[in-house]
Amino acid sequence: MNCSLYTGYLIIRQKLGSLLLPWGRLIRFSVVGLSGVVADLGVFYLLHESLSLALTASAMLSTEVAIINNFLWNDIWTFGDLSSQQKLISQRFQRFFKFNLICFFGLIFNSLIVNFLFYRFGVNEYIAKLVAITCVTFWNFWLNLKINWQIDEV
Repeated sequence: MNCSLYTGYLIIRQKLGSLLLPWGRLIRFSVVGLSGVVADLGVFYLLHESLSLALTASAMLSTEVAIINNFLWNDIWTFGDLSSQQKLISQRFQRFFKFNLICFFGLIFNSLIVNFLFYRFGVNEYIAKLVAITCVTFWNFWLNLKINWQIDEV
């Protein structure tokens, strides 16, 4: 009887575990995301203020720089245990492609949010950018967690 109770407990724990947030990875993902915010805002400032590039182009290009930064750090640190199991360069390029594809939609959402807040409501472009980054972070985390690195653990 104890064996069947323990088995039942393990099954329930596994089912609930897939619903729970992997906190350690989320914290690492968030730290990486903060480095991406610094890269994103720094490049955005450089392009928009120093080089007088248009708002949308500046927002999109700076976001792509942040995507590349975030992929490298997430692949090495956040999901490094999984990445190290896939040693082929082609596997890293596949992960980068999937990461970039997921983030591409985030880039579109990011640009829409920035433009919507700036042009529709007159929000400062840097505040609009921070709001967009925050919203898109959730999108990127969940899809990369479930699709790119295929995490089903707690």
